[in-house]
Amino acid sequence: MSQRTFSSLRAVMTFVLSISLLVTPTLQAGGRRRAVAVPPPSSALSLTFIDSGRGDTAAIDAGTMTWSGGRNRFSVTTRRFAVRIGPQSRDARGTATLRAYLETTDPRATIRIDGIVLGTTPRVIQRNAPIGIAVTHRLEIEIPVSAPEGPLAASIGWEVTTE
Repeated sequence: MSQRTFSSLRAVMTFVLSISLLVTPTLQAGGRRRAVAVPPPSSALSLTFIDSGRGDTAAIDAGTMTWSGGRNRFSVTTRRFAVRIGPQSRDARGTATLRAYLETTDPRATIRIDGIVLGTTPRVIQRNAPIGIAVTHRLEIEIPVSAPEGPLAASIGWEVTTE
């Protein structure tokens, strides 16, 4: 998750927590006023990427792409990776919605996650994603053979929201 997304998620969670503390009702208990207990604030949801064979990582390396010839006029690289929302746990501690988008785009490439083409606006990748349990996803990068050689200049942003 980008620092900007993490900061905005933290700001939204702080705002929601502040409002919930202001509107928390009080109960009458025999002429005394007693505040209703408010659960402790939850920590911000974090994303951990797990690259097969490498463990936890901050980036997924798609490797070098080459065209293998033949009738296809494009080259596709597929990579599997897992994403865990929040700290690891044995059982899911709720669910969240996982979204992805292109922070920077490279016009030479089409980038998909689980078959969903990414653009500059966030797209839902998974609804009801379990919190605390790693879920496997598939990254596909498609480049036409007519594209000039060189490194890809694209990065994927991620958003997580609780339901």
